[in-house]
Amino acid sequence: MHQLSLKLRRFALILVGCWGFVVWVASPVAAPGAKIRLDPATLNLAPGDVRTLDVRVENVTQLAGAELRLTFDPALLEVVDADPTAEETQIAHGDFLRPDFVVRNVVDPVVGTVDYAIACMPVDEAVSGSGVLARVTFRALAEGETVVAIGGALLADVQGQPIAVEIETGSSGVVIRRPSPSLEVRVLIGLVALAVAAGFIAVMWNAIKARQLARSQKRRSDEQTAWDALGTPDPPGLAADHAVLDAYRPRAGPGSDGGD
Repeated sequence: MHQLSLKLRRFALILVGCWGFVVWVASPVAAPGAKIRLDPATLNLAPGDVRTLDVRVENVTQLAGAELRLTFDPALLEVVDADPTAEETQIAHGDFLRPDFVVRNVVDPVVGTVDYAIACMPVDEAVSGSGVLARVTFRALAEGETVVAIGGALLADVQGQPIAVEIETGSSGVVIRRPSPSLEVRVLIGLVALAVAAGFIAVMWNAIKARQLARSQKRRSDEQTAWDALGTPDPPGLAADHAVLDAYRPRAGPGSDGGD
């Protein structure tokens, strides 16, 4: 009897364990919370460059409306108007939530803010998942470093209830600087510098040689003038030069005029 009781207890424990395993496997996995972020997280620009930042929402369920505010430095960035026909500067809509009802889409270029709020109509067109909510195109104005930040965000479901959302990172870093020359450009600049230096050296060398030649000719001219004043046909130096030249002159052959 005692052994039967032990067997029943063991069976009951095994049954409870199996049931717990089945419940654990069948239970749904908790979905990650909704997030909103800027993509890309970093922009490297040169003055005058134009780039686009995406406002992305992720892991959202039954999103029917959204409102957000972005901030930026108006001294370094300006928003490129997505709709020039509108009265005020606007940003572009994304392709995730349909902007059937645009509550607000205004850029303040002086303060450096973007206010954006939309909703889908009817609300049963709500969306779930991840996608681009809006797009902001910036033009770099001057060199510097700044951030484009999500100042606040509010998401709502089909019943108008707020959806808890995490602002991931919260900002996108923007670095604006003039690009450094490429390797090919640096090599070309080096070759040009070498060519200029070689040309300068050649000009200076020719100038030095010309000055030395002019000095030598003037010295010989002065010597010739001095010897002429003394009544001597050639100074010793010039006579030696003439002797050297005579040694290299071709001699006349036999029977030619002027032979010894």
